[in-house]
Amino acid sequence: MWKNKRNVEVCKVLNFTRIFPKENWFPYVLPKKGESFWGLLFDVTSSELKELDYYEGVDSGLYKRVTTVVKTKDKEDKKAFIYVPTEHTINRANLSLEIDTNDRWKEEIKKSQEIVDKFPELVK
Repeated sequence: MWKNKRNVEVCKVLNFTRIFPKENWFPYVLPKKGESFWGLLFDVTSSELKELDYYEGVDSGLYKRVTTVVKTKDKEDKKAFIYVPTEHTINRANLSLEIDTNDRWKEEIKKSQEIVDKFPELVK
């Protein structure tokens, strides 16, 4: 969804960590005080937000959309939505903070030269 946006910027997602279990093709985000990772911040319309909720499985109980604070490259704090797995998903997928202590998702990001060129912070 970020490709058709003009206001895309990198941001630090605060008090969360990203884990990428080896058997998955997508990462999860779990709360962890004091941790952070680089992500993309962009505006969405209300219809796009509904689309994202559907894609993330909010209605089926897979994820929940929560509001958090992110920090832009300019050190500005902004509120943003993030999708986190529900307790049901955490238990079903046996997720834990110990699964991936090195943020292996960065290796997946590196496979997209377009993203790396445009947002090098994502792989720092």
